[in-house]
Amino acid sequence: MMNASADAPAGDVSVIVPAAGSGERMGAGPRKPYLTVGGEPILLRTCRRLHELTDVFEIVVVAHPGDIDQIQQELWTDLHAVGVELIVPGGQTRAQSVWNGLEVVSAKAEVVAVHDAVRPFFSLDTMRALVSTARRRGAAVPVSPFLDTPKRLEGDKILETVRRAGLVRTGTPQVFRSDLLIEVYEYRMRTGELSDRITDDSQLVEAMGAEVAAVLDGDFNIKITSPTDLRLAEALLAAGLVE
Repeated sequence: MMNASADAPAGDVSVIVPAAGSGERMGAGPRKPYLTVGGEPILLRTCRRLHELTDVFEIVVVAHPGDIDQIQQELWTDLHAVGVELIVPGGQTRAQSVWNGLEVVSAKAEVVAVHDAVRPFFSLDTMRALVSTARRRGAAVPVSPFLDTPKRLEGDKILETVRRAGLVRTGTPQVFRSDLLIEVYEYRMRTGELSDRITDDSQLVEAMGAEVAAVLDGDFNIKITSPTDLRLAEALLAAGLVE
């Protein structure tokens, strides 16, 4: 794992923000990206933070088809003000949604990042390091140590305890040279393999035999997927630990 310094030219990074999930773990009500944290929709907070990075010149939001009218009516002005250039409908799986975003990314983009809509507290320094590393090595993902003891389950039965040596947690933003990400997605489109078994984009790069570099993540890059996560996000804001 490595920490990288930001040494890249400005203005050639496009960010795809998948926001098309069903949000089943959050329960009834609006889908996760449109819930509020600190009085602001999570999606807007996430995009505003991405817009703070000088290398980012466009943000593409991939939304649930049923949400697009609402976004255009209620959020478009604010989203456009923080760098969102396009809102496109998502697909049946996360990977299909990312592909829909990738299809409309500007040809100017030398680097493409994919970032979960419900991770508003990612570290800007980590993002800069990821961009710098991806430029040099093709692909970079944020990782954090795996501190718990992992178990392998079958139903509710524990089959074995897995050694945690060498295991890390990963999340987003995941950052890639655009030509590499387009290549792996075009291959999967040709072979019809954009299934729900694909849980992140670096998985596709790994499967093609390309290198994925690891960059240490910040402390508070939580993914807000449940009511407990929502309460934690509010607590972090109230304590001044995140912005």
